[in-house]
Amino acid sequence: MTSLLAVGALAMIAVDTVVGVRLLMLARRTRQIPEAALGTAFLLLGAIGYPLTTLARRAVLSSDTVNAALMGSGLLVQDIACLAVVLATAQTFRGGSRRARVAVAVAAVWFAASWLGQLVTSGFGPVEPSFAYAAGLAARTAAFGWASFEAFRAYGQGRKRLRLGLAEPLVVDRFLLFGLGMGGVFAAFVIFIIGQLTTANPSAAVWVLAATGVMGIAAAIPTWLAFVPPAAYRRRFAPTV
Repeated sequence: MTSLLAVGALAMIAVDTVVGVRLLMLARRTRQIPEAALGTAFLLLGAIGYPLTTLARRAVLSSDTVNAALMGSGLLVQDIACLAVVLATAQTFRGGSRRARVAVAVAAVWFAASWLGQLVTSGFGPVEPSFAYAAGLAARTAAFGWASFEAFRAYGQGRKRLRLGLAEPLVVDRFLLFGLGMGGVFAAFVIFIIGQLTTANPSAAVWVLAATGVMGIAAAIPTWLAFVPPAAYRRRFAPTV
């Protein structure tokens, strides 16, 4: 089961790193917020934030002080990444509407309050999860839940336009793939929350490790196909003569 978690984690780290760098390179050319925000989210969460909190939870280093610093740093990076997901979702699917801007502002305040609350109450040390921690975990989960919902919603709308010849098949498929990728991360967070509620140490529970490993793989594959589709995959959507 531990090996399954390792495969899922490595898959997500690799995919998030490659996709994040590609999106940030694209953002340099387009100067657009969605590409920059989503690229930042992938890179920070997958390549930095998740590995840091994993090391801290497993107490890889012998010093509690260092492990607490790793946890605090990792959660801060994760919060910034998830705020970037909220921003990308608001800009991409809601056109930066007033309600979307409010959602981004609320998320920013929520993440900041949660992180500072943990700093004050526990110093990110090995203590029972606090309300501040639970609030941050809920917000991180919600960020990916919203992104997945909006992507699936856009996919449904795109399918209707396809029947009228008003949309590109590959673009519509990417909405589906993006929704599946974000949904996989959302599911991994939900599994971890259930583990928090039902086990003393979810980071050591076999079923939590196995399930999150599976979700890591399930998220990595569609994310890769959405942003780095191989030629063979793209040919499936080429127009037939």
